[in-house]
Order: sequence, then structure tokens, then C-alpha cells
Amino acid sequence: MDKKKRDKKTDTGLVIPIRPSCLGGDHTNANDGAQAPDDELAELAEMSPLEYGRRREAMADDLGTSLHYLDLEWRDRRKRGKAEDDTFLRDPEPWPDPVDGADLLNEIRDAAAAHIMLPDGGAEIVALWVLFAHLHDCFDISPMLAFTSATPACGKSTGLNFLSLVTPRALSGSNISPWAVFRSVEKWTPTLLADELDTFVHENDEIRGILNCGHMRNLAFVLRVAGETHDEVRRFHTWAPKALAMIGKLPATLASRSLHITLKRMLPGDHVEPLRYERTPHLDILKRKAARWAVDNTDAVQAAEPEMPKALSGRPADNWRPMIAIADQAGGDWPERTRLIAETFGAGDDAGASVKVLEDLRDIFAEKGVELLKSEETTEALGKMEHRPWPEWKNQKPITTRQLAKLLEPFEIAPKQHWLTGGTNRRGYHVDQFKDAFKRWLGGDFAAMPLEPNEGTIFSESLPLEPTPPLADREAQKPLKPNASSGIAAKNPLEGGMRDSVVDKCPQCGQPGKLVMATDGTRTARLHRECVDSWTDDWPELPAFLDRRKRVS
Repeated sequence: MDKKKRDKKTDTGLVIPIRPSCLGGDHTNANDGAQAPDDELAELAEMSPLEYGRRREAMADDLGTSLHYLDLEWRDRRKRGKAEDDTFLRDPEPWPDPVDGADLLNEIRDAAAAHIMLPDGGAEIVALWVLFAHLHDCFDISPMLAFTSATPACGKSTGLNFLSLVTPRALSGSNISPWAVFRSVEKWTPTLLADELDTFVHENDEIRGILNCGHMRNLAFVLRVAGETHDEVRRFHTWAPKALAMIGKLPATLASRSLHITLKRMLPGDHVEPLRYERTPHLDILKRKAARWAVDNTDAVQAAEPEMPKALSGRPADNWRPMIAIADQAGGDWPERTRLIAETFGAGDDAGASVKVLEDLRDIFAEKGVELLKSEETTEALGKMEHRPWPEWKNQKPITTRQLAKLLEPFEIAPKQHWLTGGTNRRGYHVDQFKDAFKRWLGGDFAAMPLEPNEGTIFSESLPLEPTPPLADREAQKPLKPNASSGIAAKNPLEGGMRDSVVDKCPQCGQPGKLVMATDGTRTARLHRECVDSWTDDWPELPAFLDRRKRVS
């Protein structure tokens, strides 16, 4: 008989060859009971690969089928079992009746404040972000919600737990890998809640890049090699609402893409309601109401062009635009309240470390009333700002001159050499170096501030090299070259140590003799030492603010 005619396909989809089988030790004809028992087939979906490998041959013999067909059945049942497991991320059932937006925001705000010790304005941000998660696909920008604190036990995990009960398709996790982020977003489109971010984000550029790229809808993708032979390139989505929790400071790139709430430990008299899963039916009601309001207001919110506070621009304005659009649509006092909160929480949201140090250096220039700040005194002043990060910038130690220079590199600002009265050589920063950065990043014209010029300073970089003297004169002159690698001159040029000459004539008096180099910051000349005073008398008059030239007495 042909083998295909001898095989019989059972109702379960398992193909069993018709032959004597051993079920429970009793030999029976396959035609009398060819269909495998349901309880034995049900075990397949629950078996791990290791367990299935151990029992595979015995089960195939018991069920009267080949190993090939049993393998197919095992894979199919595991696949169906996983699909059934995915139902834990289900969309909430919308509330049956229409919902007032302002009342709903008030309810979510009050519930958040009852369970989390939040700063002023924090509960309102949580309420707005919850509705944002339900309306996520209405927007092109997806700001993350970030809970941070200086120490543990401040309510960060409670905040994420609260969000998991009021947002759609919430998926919580701690210490998430980069692959888990984009694969879970691609598969489930969840509201992603990432806890314990401080344990893995600082030294992981890849996870930061994946979280960052989900900020803008048209850029919310990552490319990865896929396929069994790694010859395919797949595009994975990263577009999803995300909330984060961590101890310490957010990395600058995440902070600029987040609505940031800083939590503090409760005082002895403070109290919040414990958040226990079995006692949260009121939060399920809020989630269903939010789902209904989102359905009813999707078109209006998507078409909104809210008027933004003037204090917000750039990325902070992008982050707050969805929240203000939701507040405008909700009505009540929420439009005005949200704009005030946005100005408070959002105005400095994109102030990374480099911008923050610009702000503080501007204040130091103004406080000291000088044009020049030495590198050492600059870092010393920064290190005394207890409300800023500089006193414990790296490894709980104050910021150093090298670290300061690194922060200022993006603005093309670097410390320069200065000669001070008495021949002292110092590196530092002049206010002129900051004018462009102050205007572009801080929005102010610092040139109008009343500063006093520092006495006796010369920029070493303003000392251009003179033409090479004739070959016959080189041995006699033997000029000392400046240190090209550090920009530090070997000696004070006004003391005559850099370029002495016994051949050239002094341009001031026209007589030969031993000459020294002198400079006013814009001009350079080799003069008799006694002619320097008369040469400086020819300088044009300048306002004190601009006059940084060295006058030698």
C-alpha cells in the first residue's frame, strides 16, 4: 500500500502513520484509536526545548508518529501558545459614556498625588502624560516622562507602577537590553515603562541611542541585520510612549527629550496611599475613561495648533506642545495652568551640561566685574555653587580645568595664555570669547554689561611669528621658539626673552641695538626697551571695556 494512503491526519493536525502503537503499554491497532490523547498533546506547548529533547523519542513512540511530525506539532503548539500569551497587552475597553476632559484630568491628578509624593506641578504633568499615552499617534513628537531622585525610596517605582495601571498596553521592565526595547515596541506597540535606568544607561550608548531616536516619529526606527544567514536588513519601530525612572541625573540627551520630575524622600509628616494591585479598581476606571476621551477627541487634538508660551523654544517647546494641545481640548483651567507649569518645568529642559556652564560663567563674569577669568579661579567659583552639579562633577569631586575646557569645546571656546603684570603666565578665558555663545544659547547680549578690563594681560596667541632672519644672522640671534603644543611661551615677551636682535633697527627711533618684542594685542614690533613707552603713546584711544593692551611703565 502506498505510504501516503497508510497515513491518517487526526483532528488535531497531527499526522500519524497507521501502525501498531504502544499507549500505556497496551498494543492496539492504529485504526481503532489513531487520534492522540488531548492531554499528551497539551503537554507539548508547555515543554521547554530541553525537556522536549529528552522526551521526544518516547512521545513519538507513544503517539505512534514519526519524529518529524512530532517536531512540527511541537513548534506549532508553542507558537500558538505564545500568541495567546500576548493578550496581556490588551487595549482598555473605553468607558461607555462621554467623559469631560477637565474633570478627567482632575481625577487623574488627584489619584497621582494620593499615591506619589510629587513636587508642585508634578501631578498635573503625570495627568497630562497619561492622556498623551492614550493619544500617542496623534503627535509627531514623543516626550518621555522621567522620574529621578538623588537616593532610593523616593517614589520612582511607585510612579511607574501608577502609570502601568492607567496607560494603554503598559509593559514594565527593569534593566532592559537594547534589543528588548525595539523588538517589544515592534511587536506590541506598548507604553514602555523602564525602571532602574541608572543600572545600565550611563555606560550603554546603544540603549540611549534607541530611546533617543523614538522622540520623533519620522526618525523612530533602528536598522538591524536579521535572518538565519544574517543577509537581511530589517527596520524596527521605536515609536511608543516611554516613561523612565532612575537614581541620579538623566543623561543630557535623554533629559532634553523628557518631561522631568524630580522626586524627594517624604518628610516625617508626609503621607501617601499605598499602591496595591488588588486595591486599584478606581485606576482601571480612570484608564477606561481616558480611552473613551481619546477616542472622542482624536481628530480635534491631532489638528490642534496650540499657542506656545514665549519662554519655550526649540526642543522644550516640542516636548510641551502635545501637553498644551491636550489641555486646550480638555478645557477648564487646564490651558492656563499647563502653560504656567510648562514655563516652570520646560524652560531649562534642554540645558545640558555645556549650556549650564555657559549660564554659570556668565554669572561669574558679571559678579566679579572683570573681562578675564583665570582657569583656576573659574573652576574654584564653579565648585562653590552648591545648587549646581560642579562641586561633585565626576566621582564626587569638583570640576577641573580640563573638564571645563571639554564642556566648552562645542562652542569653540578654549582657554588661552595671558601674560600678567610681573611676568606671570596664566591660562584663562576672556569675555570676548563668549559673546557669540551667550547670544545663541542664552539669548542675551553680554557686551552691554559693565566690566572692568584686567590689568596687564596679553594673549599669547596674538604674538605672530616674525619673518625668518637671514641665514647669516640666525646663529647670532638664536630665538627661542614658543611651545607649539601647549601655546605657552617660554618667557614673557616683554622681558625680551623670545626674540632679541642686535642687527635690526628699532622702528620707533630708527637706531640699531638690542631689541625686545612688544605687543598691544593687535600689533607686534621689536623695539628698544626704552622706546616701548613712546610706542604705546601712539595707540588710539579706546573705551576701557575694549582696551586690553599692555602698557609698560
